Amino acid sequence: MTANAGDTSMSRRGFFRVGAAGAAVATGVAAGSGTAAAQYDGWLDDVDNYDGTHDYRGRDEVTVAVGAGENGLRFGSAAILIDPGTTVVWEWTGEGGSHNVVATDGTFSSGSAVDSAEETFEYTFADAAEGDAFQYVCEPHEAIGMKGAVAVGSVDDELIDPDGGSSGDGGSSGDGGTSGDGETSGGSRPLTVNDIAALALGFGVAGALLVPLFYAVHKKANGAA
Repeated sequence: MTANAGDTSMSRRGFFRVGAAGAAVATGVAAGSGTAAAQYDGWLDDVDNYDGTHDYRGRDEVTVAVGAGENGLRFGSAAILIDPGTTVVWEWTGEGGSHNVVATDGTFSSGSAVDSAEETFEYTFADAAEGDAFQYVCEPHEAIGMKGAVAVGSVDDELIDPDGGSSGDGGSSGDGGTSGDGETSGGSRPLTVNDIAALALGFGVAGALLVPLFYAVHKKANGAA
């Protein structure tokens, strides 16, 4: 099936191409985007496979599954981070019934919902700027949490390494697994006076009265060690 000139087209393979010369020009990417913080605010709260933003920066093309999850009613990954100009390809798994991919602000749309595993839809974020974010849905299954998000350039969220592991908040790789005064995060350290006080206060007024006793016992134990 082929639409009129200038409209989105679809072949048997379901290969839609929408780029800077297509819907992006018609709707305006800048007008249809917002900061990642604003777009993410509660947007993915009911998406049970959302585990952070998967960091795909540095890649020219990224694939998102349409019909992921146990029942085929999720996008996988639910949230991704890409560079400006990256092409995102949504690929149907054939699971979960008929799906489509529609940006909530109209920036991009795959059209009517389809259920064939042969379908793909792609959109190139050519006019997106650093910090832009786009939220989208499967219209037939939005009410049950089939939603996704694409962040561009940077995002204030826990970043997930697609090859395994977490790259930390905002893409930082962390500090090599250390915490505190050069000790490993899996190790232990002696309790400080502040630690003991905090523990005691956690028990209320009665606990606060026991601070001297806690400290004396702790000091004696450290001395014996």
